[in-house]
Amino acid sequence: MMELTVNSSEQFVIDTEKNEVSEYKLQVAPRSKSAVIITVQGSKNARLNLDVNVGDSSDFTLLVINHNEAELEINERYSLHAYSKTVVAHCDLNGYDATVNSDYTIKEKGASLLVQTASLTRNSEAHVNNYGVVLAHGNCDMVVKNTIVKGAHGSSTHQTSRLLTYDKTSVGKILPVLYIYDNDVAASHAASLGQPDSDQLYYLQSRGLSYGEALKLIIIGYLLPITTVISDEQLGNTLKDEIEMKVGEACSM
Repeated sequence: MMELTVNSSEQFVIDTEKNEVSEYKLQVAPRSKSAVIITVQGSKNARLNLDVNVGDSSDFTLLVINHNEAELEINERYSLHAYSKTVVAHCDLNGYDATVNSDYTIKEKGASLLVQTASLTRNSEAHVNNYGVVLAHGNCDMVVKNTIVKGAHGSSTHQTSRLLTYDKTSVGKILPVLYIYDNDVAASHAASLGQPDSDQLYYLQSRGLSYGEALKLIIIGYLLPITTVISDEQLGNTLKDEIEMKVGEACSM
């Protein structure tokens, strides 16, 4: 297990050819601003375990980029302390089986959490908020769970789940779940599931794009929010280029 105190920007590359199980225990320093980027690459089934403790009044971003060309399981646990701000992002564009099991605990008042994911996949189950695209002949179950524990007075939670199905052969399902054990809370969820908007397709085609070009543009726009969660402009542009390339490849199959 790698144990690390985080108070600045860090980048790690996990090679699944060398490590089939990787464990990180991160202690985010109080009153710090930091970001951790973890890239998983290789071609072997692997598991990544993350245990993250976010200190008081810190501003922390964690981005996991899945380039592994085999099955990947991610088990992550976060503890958020007073007035901390945490952004967790997952980017998975490979289309291999991936499972993300997430446990987020807001321990003290004033803490905030944003979870952002982007996936281009044929078979997956994802937890927390997702923006996903189900390719032709693909299947995706999106399960989104939030829990407000007893005693968390004044807490609020909101789920946003969006799943775009490529065509009539794509199958998608969204299951939003809210566990609420306190009365003085605000909890809500929003979910959208369906094929690309016909009006948007018509508009883009009326501007000279072919149907395929219009469809690719809509799918790319669906996934691009993942590139905005980090301040590293170069990495953001690299992710943008990768999304455009992967969507282009998928739509031409």
